[in-house]
Amino acid sequence: MTAWPRTDREPISEEKLLTAVNILADIVEQEGQAFRPLYLSLRQQLTEFRLQQGVEATLTAIASQNESKVA
Repeated sequence: MTAWPRTDREPISEEKLLTAVNILADIVEQEGQAFRPLYLSLRQQLTEFRLQQGVEATLTAIASQNESKVA
């Protein structure tokens, strides 16, 4: 197996994770269950990413509310 050329150093986005999940879902459907653990792991990462983004958005909103109350 050849090494993956990691030229793309952009942050991981929800769109990239969702694309990867969809590609792996297609592979699992076509090639069988050998790729299912990887697919499930990636789905879990997408869920965790979405939770993290939600927490960060909530904390930002709270911080902006606190700043407006002080001003």
